[in-house]
Amino acid sequence: MKKKTVFKIIAALLPFLLIFIIEIVLRISGYGENYQLFNKVKVENRPEYLIMNSNISKKYFKNNGFNSDNQSDLFLKTKTSNTFRIFVQGASTVVGFPYYQGGSFPRMLKHRLSQTFPEKNIEIINTGITAVNSYTLWDLTGKIIDQNPDLVIIYAGHNEYYGALGVGSTSSYGSRPTLVRSYLFLKNFRFFQLLDNSYTKLISQKSTSPKVGETTLMEVMVKEPRIPLNSKVYHAGLKQFESNLQLILRKYKKHNIPVIISTLVSNEKDIKPFISDTINNEVQFKKSIEQKSNYAKKISKTNAYAAYNLGLFYIEKNQDSAKKYLHLAKELDYLRFRAPEEINHIILKLAKEYNCGLVDMEAAFLSHSNEIILGNTLLLEHVHPNSNGYFIMADAFYNKIKALQLLKDWNHNISFDEASKDIPITAIDSIKGNFIIDDLKNSWPYILNMSRTTPISSYYAIQNPNYEERRAIEIYKNQVPWRDVMHQSYIKYKNDSAFKKGLHVAQSLIFEYPEEANPYNLAGNMCLKLMDFNKAAYYFFKYNELEKSSTSAQQLASVYIKLNKLDLAKKTLLESKSNGINVMSFDELITLENLNKE
Repeated sequence: MKKKTVFKIIAALLPFLLIFIIEIVLRISGYGENYQLFNKVKVENRPEYLIMNSNISKKYFKNNGFNSDNQSDLFLKTKTSNTFRIFVQGASTVVGFPYYQGGSFPRMLKHRLSQTFPEKNIEIINTGITAVNSYTLWDLTGKIIDQNPDLVIIYAGHNEYYGALGVGSTSSYGSRPTLVRSYLFLKNFRFFQLLDNSYTKLISQKSTSPKVGETTLMEVMVKEPRIPLNSKVYHAGLKQFESNLQLILRKYKKHNIPVIISTLVSNEKDIKPFISDTINNEVQFKKSIEQKSNYAKKISKTNAYAAYNLGLFYIEKNQDSAKKYLHLAKELDYLRFRAPEEINHIILKLAKEYNCGLVDMEAAFLSHSNEIILGNTLLLEHVHPNSNGYFIMADAFYNKIKALQLLKDWNHNISFDEASKDIPITAIDSIKGNFIIDDLKNSWPYILNMSRTTPISSYYAIQNPNYEERRAIEIYKNQVPWRDVMHQSYIKYKNDSAFKKGLHVAQSLIFEYPEEANPYNLAGNMCLKLMDFNKAAYYFFKYNELEKSSTSAQQLASVYIKLNKLDLAKKTLLESKSNGINVMSFDELITLENLNKE
């Protein structure tokens, strides 16, 4: 009897043993992906850094040609006591589409916080990935917790239906959140990756669905282009978002990690519904609007196009009615690339339940706009802000961090007006972003019948492009690496005495290469040209921390002398000498400064 029991146990364990052996063999042979969120970066004579794994997106997307465009934010592997570490979670808006680099709100926020707290090491790690939703955010949460964050910022919800694994997406595995989360857990194992990859390959051979390169990523991700308000799929998307967000916030609360979460903004005024039923009797509908009869209002209750046209009619006549119908048009839009208002209601509810810091982003946008309804003034298309919009987002989070007193001593607080004069995005990156948006608006879903066509980029229409336009075209067409363009542009701007432009280039290089000393030196020199000695001191301080040379020490001490901070100048020179660095004496530097003045 005992032997039978033993044999039964062995028989039951054999499949697991086989799976274990297959797993080990696959790992040894190098098959599959190690879906760790962060990779090590070794820099000569520097501490070890971590950077987000650029292959992490492969975990969430089937083989459709999509490459992640996540930001590359280095941060210290071993967190120091002087470090304030923020992780940002979300999708393309968090990544900074279409500007990237200094155009994303996390980097604008880092730029401002770093200057508010110049002696702190401010780390803001952007974990945003284009076209993902709350499933990805949930999957990354544990790995973010492992890195000991001081704060997590979340801006997400627009991709809930069509983002990776969403209920309306081509990569959906159903509407049961527990099942999808189990799938993501199993994807960490090589044996499951083998099964999943084999299945995906088999399906893709039979599929006629478009891939990235044949059309836009937006079309590639859409399986259900018509998701009516209050339909089964509509409610499944809301359930998916609430379930995942609740688990995310519960984890952070368990580990006593503060969270700031924001409601979402959409372009309701200047983006008509993507997909709607037609209006059966357009002539009667238009007459009804002009005659102010109830027929138009009745049709608008269920028809997105009707609601949008009625909202436009009221723009100059009745602001409350305009807002009502333009908002309704967005809610009735079958193609759900803009989050329904219920997503914001879920955010509000869970923020309160888990005691999160809450940012009302629509209120923030409207407070800095002449519009009563959000439109093209601050948004590029349906959901992505322009550079001013991204700055407003950064400002809203900056003020919330201050209100929550997550950082102490705001003696160097930077006002909105002061910070708005120093938005760290280059003219080149801004123009390149405009090319991306022009292409997007000339393709699916903005022009539904242009599916699988290559849009004609707006740069073809530019006659005699200026310097920035020409360099933006080179980057957009992958003719010249971004870093090369930035270095060449810095030299040109310096020679042309375009010091503000040169500073923005240096700031963008700092975002990309924070472990390198030279970008701080470049920024400091531009600040000297601009006679902004306080900012020069900030950049040369960072430069000296990384470089620790006679040049870096003397430049920093020289700026301190210009600011009449003589004790700091002496301290800088003495510290360098004590570290064996050959620097001028304080008196020699004072003499040199006086000669330069003459």
